[in-house]
Amino acid sequence: MKEMIFTVMPMFVCLFWFVMLALDLKEHRNQRPRMQLLLFMGAATLLYWGHCVFFNHATDLLPLSDTLYTGANLAVYPLYYLYITSLTTRSSEHRLGWLILLPALLGAICVGGLYILMSPDESLQFIITYLYKGERLGLTGLPVAQAFTHDICKVLFALQIIPILVAGRHRMRQYDQLLNSIYSDTEGKSLQSLHYMLIAFVATSVLSFVANIIGRHYFVNSLWLLGLPSTLFSTMLFTIGYIGYRQHFSITDIENDEQQADEEIPEQKAIQELRARIEKLMKDEKLYLQPNLKIVDLVKRLGSNRNYIYQAINRDMGMPFNEYVNRMRIDHAERLIVQHPEKTLNEISDLSGFTSSTSFYRNFKLFRGVSPKEFAMKVKK
Repeated sequence: MKEMIFTVMPMFVCLFWFVMLALDLKEHRNQRPRMQLLLFMGAATLLYWGHCVFFNHATDLLPLSDTLYTGANLAVYPLYYLYITSLTTRSSEHRLGWLILLPALLGAICVGGLYILMSPDESLQFIITYLYKGERLGLTGLPVAQAFTHDICKVLFALQIIPILVAGRHRMRQYDQLLNSIYSDTEGKSLQSLHYMLIAFVATSVLSFVANIIGRHYFVNSLWLLGLPSTLFSTMLFTIGYIGYRQHFSITDIENDEQQADEEIPEQKAIQELRARIEKLMKDEKLYLQPNLKIVDLVKRLGSNRNYIYQAINRDMGMPFNEYVNRMRIDHAERLIVQHPEKTLNEISDLSGFTSSTSFYRNFKLFRGVSPKEFAMKVKK
């Protein structure tokens, strides 16, 4: 009974999020990142269905499940990378992205084709000898080719993990830099949670790699060896689904805001003059107190061009838009704490333009080296 629970648990976690995402897509179309996550959860469901068939000794289903397992095993990491890409990369750069799924497709075709060519006796011999015992002794003809194909797929699985994880992390860093250069408030827009999930992916990738090299047969007769990875993967997959389901902001929203900014008349004046105009506007009208201030708001107020604003702040001032605005907000918050010690820190946060106390505390600590609570205590003393 316990073995059954451990074998079906990851599959049902993936199936749950697959259904949730499918229902969400039905109501809200044109959500490319959610479609990518849906495909990832679909591949993961097939992967763990293959595990379920294998560990419950349903040998009649193994030729089909092993074929799908091979393809899904080689597809899950590329699909997760494509999900990250859909969140962080402009649509014009996606042309050849699907090529990274080619090994998964070829692997499934080769394994499935060999099962079709093998006789029922040869398939049974391969399943018992190679899949369940991890041996090759006694295999001849097509079963030998099948064993060799499985070994190649294991190597391909190992080779793809690190490049995909490194590339995914690089994509998210670029996205965060772009985000900070456009928005003053990045709450609900950043991919910080996905950064953590990528770290978790690294840890579970090591486990996947070891399990893949050892072979599934090693886990067949050990309940705790089966239960530990099953629980870890179930937890990670549920967290991925939860974070992805709640992630609504993506590069598409940034592109929409950029399009609005680019519709304005280009500014022909020098960058330093534009910088002076920005600083005067921010100081006189205290635009930094406006929650969710975006660079497009400055573009509209100044009748300038997005690229000129970027240069005036990012290059001439030497900081991203996010930092520029939040530094002024912290200066304002500091003055309020000194001049109005009776106000609570939550009130100070709201009056300083922050959309959340978490963002206020984080930025105050970043720019002042102490928390707002510690600063307020020093002022009172």
